[in-house]
Amino acid sequence: MADNDHTGASGRHAELGESLLKSISRFPQPKLKNPFGVSKLKGLWGDALSVRALVGVAALAALFGTTVVYILNAESRLLREGQNSTLLALGFILVLLAYRFCQRYLIAQSSRSIENALHVWRQRIMSKVSRLTLRNVEDMDRQHLTHAMTRHYEPLSQAIITIASGVECFVLLLFMYIYLVMLSPMAALLTGVVAFVTVLGYLAVSEQLSTNMRKAGESDSLFGRLSRSASEGVKELRINAKKRDEFLKDADSVSEELLEHRAQGASLYAEVMASGTTASYLMAGAVVFVLPLLNGAESDDVSRIVMAVLFIIGPIGGVIASLQQWNIARFAVEELTSLEGRLDDALRSQSTADQGANAPSADSELRSFERLVFSGVGYTHRAHSDDDSGFAVTDVSLTLMRGQAVFITGANGSGKTTIMRVLVGLYPREAGTVYLDDEPVARHPDQSYRSLFSTVFTDYHLFEKPYALDEQQFQLLDYWLERLGISDKITIKPGLHIDANALSTGQRKRLALALALAEDRPILVLDEWAADQDPQTRRFFYEELIPDLQSQGKSFLIVTHDEKYFDCASAHYHVSEGVLLEVKGDERSAYL
Repeated sequence: MADNDHTGASGRHAELGESLLKSISRFPQPKLKNPFGVSKLKGLWGDALSVRALVGVAALAALFGTTVVYILNAESRLLREGQNSTLLALGFILVLLAYRFCQRYLIAQSSRSIENALHVWRQRIMSKVSRLTLRNVEDMDRQHLTHAMTRHYEPLSQAIITIASGVECFVLLLFMYIYLVMLSPMAALLTGVVAFVTVLGYLAVSEQLSTNMRKAGESDSLFGRLSRSASEGVKELRINAKKRDEFLKDADSVSEELLEHRAQGASLYAEVMASGTTASYLMAGAVVFVLPLLNGAESDDVSRIVMAVLFIIGPIGGVIASLQQWNIARFAVEELTSLEGRLDDALRSQSTADQGANAPSADSELRSFERLVFSGVGYTHRAHSDDDSGFAVTDVSLTLMRGQAVFITGANGSGKTTIMRVLVGLYPREAGTVYLDDEPVARHPDQSYRSLFSTVFTDYHLFEKPYALDEQQFQLLDYWLERLGISDKITIKPGLHIDANALSTGQRKRLALALALAEDRPILVLDEWAADQDPQTRRFFYEELIPDLQSQGKSFLIVTHDEKYFDCASAHYHVSEGVLLEVKGDERSAYL
């Protein structure tokens, strides 16, 4: 029951937090030509009642804060008359504690709600990315997608506390101003004039702040990509000095752009901060120097009015400090919303089956097969320009029987990897038919079809944990680590992270193969797996591992250039410019 209560509370926090995030996104950017566009603010109040409740807490905190100033002024009046009040002192303590509680509650609850909403957002976006087709991921650019998924949460999380405090300061400022009006309408007028001029000054630079932030974000993203290139391309940069010099020139240029945007942003923000601080002291100066000239009758109350004005300075500083964070949060929310919109568009373009609506659960049993037939299958990569028609593979016809090992050869760029990705259902075929045990397979194959395959592509990825392996499969993994000769190099246990950094390229490929074999699926797809292996491992792979698994009914689709072992294939196909042709036994010498 407690878990259900906790889950429900988290859900309510997430709903509240998402409402607050949407409020940040929908809050209009004020323009200098219309600084009083109050009608545009109605979207802020159109969310759940819980948002209004937080505003109510902010109002209560502001009321207590204003009462503190009132009590101090009341006590100072008594002191001038030679008296004091224990009741006012007690009231001061109680009201101050109430103000502290409301302020803490507002910030803590707003932050928790926002963090819950960000948690839900992260889950939702991660889920949508995992459901994309490979084609959509490639179209969106992997690096850009990864950058967009990760860089906005932290600044948004950090900005929320300052924003929540700024909202409370703004409400307190309103209450304090009302109190100032009650003390002295003329002092309130002078203070209002100074505040109005300050607002105009902020509006004059707010658009520049937003534009500069967006440009700084673009430069930061580009420098991040260059930083990854510096580490991933260290071999090429070390060997080619000219390449290194030109690369560093680009990196310097982007870094300088980032410097200019950051510095300009800091300068603009400093202008806002300096103007706000100056305005605060101008308010106090106007009361002390100008008010007695305009209304001498209020000279005796100057000390109380100055105290009220000085207490206004604090909230003004809080509001100004929150403005920059508001812009950061607004930018982050817009970027995350834009990313999710692009993901939704990509998912809508996929078939219902591909989105997983008809897919079996992850716990469903893996299906077996006897025969897989591809007839006239074709696929075309999307064109990147008007002059580019897109690379195509055409008329792919291939039969894979249970227990067979099919080898596929071809020159680099001939289309081998594309064909393999179409065959396993990562790319939707655009022509031809596929039959699994005489049953037609949909153009967008469902999960039960893709679950036939374990794969190690040339661009394979090693996850940090051995996901989806049960106890029996872990035993199988230990067995294959031993047979592949890397059990002494790495130990893998359930729930523990995989640290493959100490392994060589060939050893990491062996680890990837062991993980694929541990999945114990009917068909193993390997793309140039043996290319990074030593001669002894290659011989073991072709002459021992493949025959052993074939005898157990396992099937293989293997992209290879190891002509020495072509005789180990049950069937041999060759790819040339996107066309797949079967190679008969007496023709194999032509491809040696």
